[in-house]
Amino acid sequence: MPQVRVYVSIPLPVEEVFGRLADGCGLAAWHSGVVSVRRVGSWEGEYRYRFPGRRRECVLRRVVCEPPSRVSFEGQRMWTPLGWQMPRYDFRLWPWEGGGCRVEVGVRCVLGGAMVLLWPVVACGWRRDLPADAQALYERLTGAGEREAEAAVAGVGPAAGGGDQSGPGPAGAARGQEAGPLPPASPRPPRSARRFRFPAPNG
Repeated sequence: MPQVRVYVSIPLPVEEVFGRLADGCGLAAWHSGVVSVRRVGSWEGEYRYRFPGRRRECVLRRVVCEPPSRVSFEGQRMWTPLGWQMPRYDFRLWPWEGGGCRVEVGVRCVLGGAMVLLWPVVACGWRRDLPADAQALYERLTGAGEREAEAAVAGVGPAAGGGDQSGPGPAGAARGQEAGPLPPASPRPPRSARRFRFPAPNG
């Protein structure tokens, strides 16, 4: 089960950032795993969204909501000729220096069928994209430029293939920050130009 997580420090109150993250309709503005999203039904936590490479909308549900510290969204199982995958987007927050907050941006993908053999490829794609997603979140919430956003993002080694799903918590995030910001990412495309994520299903 590929898992990747990065951390970003945002100079806004944790309650404000949580409120923005808990609204799934905002994911398409910065997250590379969500091309488009819209709320459906009377239940506030249910959405329809498009995953990169798919033409049809899938169900996206908010499965965890613990203000103001944790929120998670889980997509429905998506079938491909090689098997299936089911993505989950996790966010954990806690207060940080100067009245701001620290955000763990994580992705987990459950794979089935022959897709299990491709977990290194899936993990590599998220390792490439998630730091840029965290930068885009920072830019979206603060209006800052790309250089400042890059400096706010720190990586904590990817957990691609399993392991502890709970994350290291604030102390572990602090150790990750000591390692310094991630190296500058390669130039990323405009947020409207979503990159292909292997494999591209037919549905």
